[in-house]
This record gives sequence, C-alpha cells and structure tokens, in this order.
Amino acid sequence: MAEFEGREIGWDDSIEKGEGGDFVLLPDGDYDYKIESFERARFNGSDKAPACNKAVLKLRIDTEEGTSLITESLLLYDRMQWKLAEFFLSIGEKEVEGKIRMNWTIVPGSTGRATIETRTDRNDATKKYNHVKKWLPKEPKKFEAGKF
Repeated sequence: MAEFEGREIGWDDSIEKGEGGDFVLLPDGDYDYKIESFERARFNGSDKAPACNKAVLKLRIDTEEGTSLITESLLLYDRMQWKLAEFFLSIGEKEVEGKIRMNWTIVPGSTGRATIETRTDRNDATKKYNHVKKWLPKEPKKFEAGKF
C-alpha cells in the first residue's frame, strides 16, 4: 500500500482554510514552473484520440500575486509525440540522435519554463483556468567569469 502525507479527516472534525485555498489566475505569458507531482493514469478516448496512457502533472508556479497550481495531462499517443518531446526538453532531457528518452523518474521535482494561457471552461463560460500552451526548451546555464 502506498504511503501518503497528511491524515484522513473525519466527518465531524474541525478544519482550517490553510494553504492553497486562494485560486490565482495567471495572465498569459511565460513562467517558470516546478512539477509538484506526476501520476500515471488512463485516458478513456474521445473523438480526437483513442484510449491510451496519460501522465497527469501538477505544476506549481510562484508569482508575486501568489501561487498557481495547474493540472496538465500528456497523452502517450503517437500523434502527441511532439508535445511529449516538448515537455521532456523543457525539464532538461537531451535529444540524442533525434530521440528523447521519456525518463518519468525525474519528472517529480523537475523545473522548467512554459507559455501559459487562459482558457474558458467549456461547461461554464464564467469560469477560467490556466493551461500550458507550449513547453519551452530548458536554457543551458550560462557561465559568467567570476560568478558561480
């Protein structure tokens, strides 16, 4: 059985608002992110893609306005290889002979940069949420003389 952080809450327990209660909608733009968690899941299929494996990522973006948590799914489907490659290049995986290894063990805790856009919920036009429009390639660290 897997071990989890925290504890189960009883039906009659008192609770506190705590951290993470405020929703921060980011303006469109490029942001640094950290992968808080990664789960293996299954996509049931749709008009656009067949049933397949999917990776569910929880991204954390810290800004002056607050912290935004974004859930993003990556479908493991051959027509989506470009998006998977974009993601792995974003967290620093290297392309070798035109291929990128999907090293899922490094995903939790990885950092990168992405272009974030705002979308309107399909079921409720009054609700908006953030979405990764594009995963940006990780820039190699630049060495400057005299700086470490």
